[in-house]
Amino acid sequence: MKQVDINGEKEKMEKFLKQQDSDKYVKIFLIKITKKGIDLYKQEADQKTKKTLLKSIVESMEQPSFHKRDIKPYDPVITYKNVHEQVEVSEYENVQSVISQFNDEQQHLLSTSCETEKDLHNYLIEIKKSGVINLKFIGSFVNAFQLKKKMLFGNFTDSKIKLKERNNLFGLNKKIDLMIVNDEKILINQAESKFDSIFGMNKKFAEQATEILNTDANIKTIFEQASINFLKTKVINGKRLATRLIKIVSDTNRFTETVKHIDKIQTIKNDPNHKFYKEIEGVTFSNGKLSITDEKNCVQLINAISDALVTAYISEVETVEEGRM
Repeated sequence: MKQVDINGEKEKMEKFLKQQDSDKYVKIFLIKITKKGIDLYKQEADQKTKKTLLKSIVESMEQPSFHKRDIKPYDPVITYKNVHEQVEVSEYENVQSVISQFNDEQQHLLSTSCETEKDLHNYLIEIKKSGVINLKFIGSFVNAFQLKKKMLFGNFTDSKIKLKERNNLFGLNKKIDLMIVNDEKILINQAESKFDSIFGMNKKFAEQATEILNTDANIKTIFEQASINFLKTKVINGKRLATRLIKIVSDTNRFTETVKHIDKIQTIKNDPNHKFYKEIEGVTFSNGKLSITDEKNCVQLINAISDALVTAYISEVETVEEGRM
């Protein structure tokens, strides 16, 4: 994975901001997340507003917490802290589809007259000039309803104060949640749930996990059908469970060997003092198959096939592999 050059993109933005006509290359959108996907509303703005947005983005990129943060490859199983996660757009068809929607003017809605501030969730700023720059930034759109929960609004003049109802009030959070570089790479800035929602990752993973449960020969070999049915129910709304299953099964050779030697799990089941015992306590092993009697034990069922307990070659210390648990 070739990492995004954050400092390079920051310097590009700083240079671009100084151009007299930089505002001409800025587009602003509001994003509504729906059950079917997203609606994208194009917004008009004057030169001053666009320049203000550009300046705000540059200031956010100049924060050490943004441009000095380490980058790790996106892993839906692991939750990282204080790092950017990088997504390769080419690896996910659903992500490519949303990027195409961003770029397709025919899919841009022009009027928000049927929407209220409560319905809009995020903003998208596109900065694109051929051969010079191609960046998109996504952040939170804070509506009046949310703001009015915490404060009253008004103004004061000549020692007088007057509160006002401001139903069309909104705010744009300065924090950059997602940065899309050349429509090829996405940096997630501690906003994985936002990435999942906008790009339909939860649906993608649920469909992929369900396909595995329906068709994978090793799954049918190692699990009782009733237990597979429990898992089918859980992966629909359980991103972590779905992605763990996908990751385990995708490592074909390792998973095949796990299935071949699954009888070794009985050693753990017979020893209540074993460090992995509680992780699979609710799982039954009988006649070469694993099973559960309650869907609440679905996580333990995946634990049982995770092959997550590993022993260091030299020290022989046993540890649990983070990416599989």
